[in-house]
Amino acid sequence: MESIISIKNLDFGYDAKQIFNKFNLEIEKGSFTSIIGSNGSGKSTLMKIIVGLYKAEGEIKVDNIAMSQDTYKEIRSKIGIVFENPDNQFVSETVMDEIAFSLENMNYEKKEIRQRVKEIGALLNIENIMEKEPHSLSGGQKELVSLASALVIKPKILILDEALDMIDNNRRDDVLRILTNLNKEGLTIINITHNSEELLYGSNIIVLNDGEIKDQGPTKELLRKEKLFKNNGLELPFVVDLSYKLKYYGLVDDIVLDIDELVDKIWK
Repeated sequence: MESIISIKNLDFGYDAKQIFNKFNLEIEKGSFTSIIGSNGSGKSTLMKIIVGLYKAEGEIKVDNIAMSQDTYKEIRSKIGIVFENPDNQFVSETVMDEIAFSLENMNYEKKEIRQRVKEIGALLNIENIMEKEPHSLSGGQKELVSLASALVIKPKILILDEALDMIDNNRRDDVLRILTNLNKEGLTIINITHNSEELLYGSNIIVLNDGEIKDQGPTKELLRKEKLFKNNGLELPFVVDLSYKLKYYGLVDDIVLDIDELVDKIWK
């Protein structure tokens, strides 16, 4: 396994509260890792440490580059980030300019910028809002613009921090399928979330609580651990929870991650 993010012996705290103590984490290159935990578990703090917004004690490597004041900019150029509150990220007067902003700062040619903005707009189906002012958009539209801004630089790593909460369920599923396809093409994705339904799209799950990893592993393996979720105040995805109930009555023989597959099993 080749790690694209490696954290060793991380110590971090603020306001006299210790968040992480000798914390270790490895994120595999090319994985789609979901980090789930209840409020206060340390999820967002961990993201801010990974991208260098918080300085912590310990060893942090991103794409084999050790985090330091000298390497911060190089590391940040490899990471696309979508924060929980998209309004905090907007700096431009139109959606088109907002998506183009980071490419302009990276000195891309105008022709390349126009092409990339057009492509990402089509991918996320937001061509109809390109001329609008970002702050005038709905919450879900703002999150899509923030995602487009993160993806347009073609990062090696995409970090989502509760980034899809305001998108309606059907559109969120579409976005997660798009991200799954990008992951298959080589994009490493870290999805920090409290929404258990999003876990179904990832390859791995990390359960975080009180700054500690309670368990981690392949998605289907972790979702078999019903007590793990209950003990950490987390819900299982609906289709998995339903699978457990149906398994109890002998209607299915294993948990199922896809609702259509579950229907097929029941009707056989």
